[in-house]
Amino acid sequence: MAFFKEKINTINMVNIKKIIAGIFIIFLFIINSSEKVYATETKGSLKIREGTFIKVIVPIEFSTLTSDIGDEVWFLNGQDMYIYETNVIPENSKFYGEIEDLLEPVQGRDGAIKIQINKLITPDKKVYKIKGHIYNENDNYIGGKETSSVYYRKVPHYSQKLKPFLQAAPLNVLEMGRHTVVKPGAELFLIIEENIEVK
Repeated sequence: MAFFKEKINTINMVNIKKIIAGIFIIFLFIINSSEKVYATETKGSLKIREGTFIKVIVPIEFSTLTSDIGDEVWFLNGQDMYIYETNVIPENSKFYGEIEDLLEPVQGRDGAIKIQINKLITPDKKVYKIKGHIYNENDNYIGGKETSSVYYRKVPHYSQKLKPFLQAAPLNVLEMGRHTVVKPGAELFLIIEENIEVK
């Protein structure tokens, strides 16, 4: 009887060792597979995700006075942009686009410009088609600020604790707007609106 118990224990130990060895082999396979995937991602194409903001520099002045819809404009990338350890947009890359819309100054509002970006050219002459805009909270319009009131009227205020006093209240008559001018060296933000696949 003791002989059979010893045999059963030996068989169980052999099975446990086989199971442990099998789990270890599967674990090694998973590790090697993930390393291969990571290597493929870093050596192959990478994606700059939509919604990414990139700081750009204005090289040449443009304004609502001198520009027209359809005019080409371009911006400079001022610093290297990395994904993992890959420099996907090198410093001095150029973003090209055009003036999509232009609003002349009117009474009550300054002029405004909307710029669409459609191309990226790196210093080593790689060309990527992209979709983006120069970003602004005002529906991506640069400028368009509301002007100040021209006329004010005096409105009396009364209080039990203080003597009555007059306060200037703006009337609904606003100043004429001014042209929006974007000077060289100004820093703006480009928002990417579709994924860009870069190599």
